[in-house]
Amino acid sequence: MKGKSIIGVVLILLFVLLLPTHSIHAASTGSIKTKTYSYKGQQYVQIVGGDKKVSGKINKTLKSHAVAAAKGNAEVKKMQKHYYLNSTAKTKYASDQKLSVVYEDSLYSGGAHSNEIATTYNFDLKTGKQLFLNNVAENNQQKYNLLNEVEAGLKVSKEAYSDLFHNFPLTNKSSFYFYNDGVVVVFNPYEVGPYAAGFIEVKVSLKKINAVSEVPLFNLNKSTLDMLSQGIIPGFKGVRLGQSQAEVTRVLNTSAGQSYYESGGLFWIFKGIDYASFNFDDESTDSLRNVYLGTKAFPMKTFKDIEQLLGKTERYESSNYDGDVLISYTLGQISIEFTSDLHDSSESINGIMISKR
Repeated sequence: MKGKSIIGVVLILLFVLLLPTHSIHAASTGSIKTKTYSYKGQQYVQIVGGDKKVSGKINKTLKSHAVAAAKGNAEVKKMQKHYYLNSTAKTKYASDQKLSVVYEDSLYSGGAHSNEIATTYNFDLKTGKQLFLNNVAENNQQKYNLLNEVEAGLKVSKEAYSDLFHNFPLTNKSSFYFYNDGVVVVFNPYEVGPYAAGFIEVKVSLKKINAVSEVPLFNLNKSTLDMLSQGIIPGFKGVRLGQSQAEVTRVLNTSAGQSYYESGGLFWIFKGIDYASFNFDDESTDSLRNVYLGTKAFPMKTFKDIEQLLGKTERYESSNYDGDVLISYTLGQISIEFTSDLHDSSESINGIMISKR
């Protein structure tokens, strides 16, 4: 019973995180004012003044977090009096157009220390609409830029795990808040670093997010399956299965870089495209047979995004990589597999394999 109660509290927290969601401290950053209130010991932020319809909609979402935290706190205290769930709130950014509020929840239900989760709420102050990362980085190019800059920020961090520089969690629902020139992405303890590091933040400017480049990125649309059936890799400038290594490097305007063996084949990573690997048959045929694309080639997408365009399909546990689940589509001699972490409830894409059978 004790274990089930703890799980119940965690589920309450997760529900709060997914909502589209008297000690008073005033904050004024920009043209609006916010105040921090307390509901049964749990902090929450409210907008003071402004358009009543808009502020009312936002304030309802912001208070609901504290209400859920209070319920969660009452539940864990039923198990042990010294257990707790505390929520603190802070206005991080406010302007004429946008508002960012960060809640930090601390849950202690036994063990060496509490568990901390940051939940961010970002709003359009003209409409009251809640904003997510896909409202900041809307297309593949912008999402690629965002991932690239977060990766660069983690690499210079003294606290982030080096093995997560290329494999960090980032989805449309990831925590972030605005600053004057861009966004700050927030990672919880253990997501990209040790507990002792606390919340790790990476600042990314809008200028960097909106930069234009010619990097090849996987293109998903209504013509994707038709192109794949012809062996064409959508978004990769005309690269197709069956081409020689010389032809592929010419089309992509690059040259061979590193290589590695995997699944019985030699894969090449070309210069300037570190998120894609190309496997060719032996030297006698030199024919492109397999293409593996990492997260950056198809950033911040999920199985749901795939199935909306390519159709519903079954999930399978990967036989090549432990802990991965995949969905696949077969088009004559061509197959395409999209993989995700088995334990990732959002089913975010972490790899794509395009193969010629």
